[in-house]
Amino acid sequence: MNSWHYAKFWLPILAAMLSLAMLSSSTSASSGDIVRSDTVMSYERMTSHIADLAERYPETIEYKSIGTTPHGREIWAVKLGQGEAAIFINGSHHAREWLTTTINLQMIEQYAKAYRAGTAIDGYDARKVLNETTIWFVPMVNPDGVTLQQSGLTAFPEKSRNALLQMNQGSKDFTRWKANAQGVDLNRQYPADWSTIHNNAAGPNWMNYKGAKPLQTTENQSLVNFTYEIQPEIAISYHSAGRILYWNYKTAPANLARDRKLAHSFAAKTGYSLVQPTSNPSGGGYTDWFITTFGRPAFTPEIGIKTGEAHLPLSAFAEEWKRNKGIGIWLADEGYRLWLSRNRNRAEQPLEEGTLTLTEARDVYSEPNFLSKATTRLSPQTLQAAAKAGNWYKIQTGEGMGWIYGPHPRLGTAAEVDASIELKQDTVFYEQPFDRTAEKGRLAPMMVQASKKWDDWYLVMTPIGEYWIEWAN
Repeated sequence: MNSWHYAKFWLPILAAMLSLAMLSSSTSASSGDIVRSDTVMSYERMTSHIADLAERYPETIEYKSIGTTPHGREIWAVKLGQGEAAIFINGSHHAREWLTTTINLQMIEQYAKAYRAGTAIDGYDARKVLNETTIWFVPMVNPDGVTLQQSGLTAFPEKSRNALLQMNQGSKDFTRWKANAQGVDLNRQYPADWSTIHNNAAGPNWMNYKGAKPLQTTENQSLVNFTYEIQPEIAISYHSAGRILYWNYKTAPANLARDRKLAHSFAAKTGYSLVQPTSNPSGGGYTDWFITTFGRPAFTPEIGIKTGEAHLPLSAFAEEWKRNKGIGIWLADEGYRLWLSRNRNRAEQPLEEGTLTLTEARDVYSEPNFLSKATTRLSPQTLQAAAKAGNWYKIQTGEGMGWIYGPHPRLGTAAEVDASIELKQDTVFYEQPFDRTAEKGRLAPMMVQASKKWDDWYLVMTPIGEYWIEWAN
């Protein structure tokens, strides 16, 4: 082999090996968590965290905007997990309660981290629960209000400032602010006995103004539309403060025992006190509306101890996170049980072309649900599926017929190819196609040879063997 061919063959491989070494070094240096709990959670910081979390954990995190505030800020929804059932967690309906946004974001990161590692949160197997149930989050319902509370008038157009000052009774100190930037209290806007809300402010104000009509605001409309879209089994709306838990709003007698049991468990896990139902409750809140509209459980936990008309101090976070760390994963598991009670008897649909490829080891269950018995565990392989029910596939095993869960099924097999691919940027390679949990390394920009193709995934030669990359022309 002459020197030119020698260099042509080895230099890309040496570059790739160097890239691998750099990846190993940078991974150890950046192994810390993304979400910061020791700093003010602004809208901008939250947005950056969400994008970074989706990039780090693409196998389990996605996000989208569900609406735009009057001042152009996106209301972000974050999807965690891949289950057919869903629950919903939100925070920061009230501007000064942005520590609840940090609670939301910490749940997203810590649960995604446990999913990838295959570990448990408070005794709940994160991978199992997040395969059962998708947890949707809207960490900051009120981005304009939060920004006003944290940054004051300078964060808003000059034409809006006089009105904001008037709503704040002439004060330039907005630390007590609860409303959105139109002076409407977003947790008094929902159509649940809206006309009889107690202690209503007469007009736009820093707190307690319920608006001119229900669902007047863009923020509330967005949240209601999104709730109908995802149809959650359980909803949790985080507020502050008081370490109390609201759980009942004119709950139907048929649902009372179910909801009370969950509420007592919630209180036991957090140490929060249950708020007892009254005969004439003030409505308009998100969970008031959810309970009366869907007939499903909903909870309003108030984190922390009130420190006057202001936000909780950052120092309060550690204790409140300790109390709430497992709440989302626990309620996701409970949500699956509620969902399954309504969907257990789904009809099987026969499959004519049922070649199903497992790209990771999967448990086989006796019925198409996670609460049935796990009969065996299959290694990655290609097999035949006879039928499907929702995201479940019926297969033949050595122990007889069984069911495996496949939220993103790989029906078919990889095709043989002989193709050269030019990588124009650093590219991660994986153990299996479609499975981003098994990252093996990173290739520098270079030419690689592919031997198999499956959708946008290619099996290519790397310095440590054949692995899969995701690549689109």
